[in-house]
Amino acid sequence: MKRLILSIIAAGLFSTCHAATNSCQEQKDDISRKLAVAKEGGDSYAERRLETALSKVNTWCTEGQQSNKAGNEVREKERKVKKAELELEEAQDDLAEAQQDGRASKIRDKTRKIEEKKLKLESAKEELEEAKSDYQRLN
Repeated sequence: MKRLILSIIAAGLFSTCHAATNSCQEQKDDISRKLAVAKEGGDSYAERRLETALSKVNTWCTEGQQSNKAGNEVREKERKVKKAELELEEAQDDLAEAQQDGRASKIRDKTRKIEEKKLKLESAKEELEEAKSDYQRLN
């Protein structure tokens, strides 16, 4: 039972750290909720880990730092979108060449690649919108 609770808490900490850029207060609130669950479950190991995490957030986290992190995340996602757009253009060029050759198997392969690149681009755009939303929320 304790291992299950610890696994749930650890997964929650991991997802919080990597899913979005949160304000310091949001991080404190999240850790505090998880700490309460660990205390209720009698998981002293998780309690110690969460108390350490809370102490680190209290000591080191600043809203300016989180805002900068969110801005960096937006720039990274913008680069990812640009790269996906270029890859899609290349795939479209490859399809045009395959169509000139007239080989059906090559055309099918290049068409499939275009669909994959479109999905990748759409995913990159969604990630960019999430990053922008985080940035706006923190500023």
